[in-house]
Amino acid sequence: MKKRAFCLLLVILCGVVMAACQKQETYPTQARSDSGSSKSSEIVEVQIGQDLYSDTSKKVDYDDGSYDPASEEGGSEEILTVAQNAMTAPPIVDSEYAGATPVRIDPIDKPTPTPLPKLTFTYQAYEATALHLKFEGPTGWMVNDSQPDAYILTYPDPSMDYAPQVVIRVSPLSKNYSKAELTKELKGTLDTISTDFESFDPSNTASRGFIDGNGVYAAYKGTRKDGVGVAGRVIVNCVNKTLYTLHASYPRAMADTFAEGVYNKVRHTMALTTATAK
Repeated sequence: MKKRAFCLLLVILCGVVMAACQKQETYPTQARSDSGSSKSSEIVEVQIGQDLYSDTSKKVDYDDGSYDPASEEGGSEEILTVAQNAMTAPPIVDSEYAGATPVRIDPIDKPTPTPLPKLTFTYQAYEATALHLKFEGPTGWMVNDSQPDAYILTYPDPSMDYAPQVVIRVSPLSKNYSKAELTKELKGTLDTISTDFESFDPSNTASRGFIDGNGVYAAYKGTRKDGVGVAGRVIVNCVNKTLYTLHASYPRAMADTFAEGVYNKVRHTMALTTATAK
């Protein structure tokens, strides 16, 4: 009887042990189910996206003269590049190296872009007689003064996809504009410019000195409907019931060269002639 009882006890214990082993074997398989893995991946991607874009959606107007809108040129493109790389899964390797840590190869295989040459300019005096303005601009640019209210300089290089331009316009007003009215006028000018673009990204506005006072100014970048990348700067100011607009545009890849050189030179030196100055 004791032997039978002992044998029965052993059989019961073996059954309990086998049941426990089966439970441990099935549990990890359930934890690695496809639905669980997919859910975890989605959570990580959402968190990455929120971290990258949380600050870029907040834009503030800095109109006290301490802010440079040109600092925004190109910023959004860099952020988008980081976001895409962060949320794109590494390539799957199907070879004898399968199982090794995948390495992203796209940035390595892409050719290094040829840097654009740095342009330098000499300057000469220009006088827009019909507009009663004078300024210094780049030497040798083509002049178009056929319009009574505009004076246009164009960079004479036909090899460029987009020819840089400096456009000066004058419009009479019934009164002197306030800063708020100048800002509204500037935004209207940007809206008009954007009609030639497939994508258009203007900066915030800021105050800058322009023709006997502080004007309102903004930068922009975008892609025209013909596929060419273009950037530019626009500033407006009202003097003696007259609205003055300076618009410089140039290839987006050469924004620094033309904005910091040509545009700033024209803006700093532009003045009323003695016939209209008061």
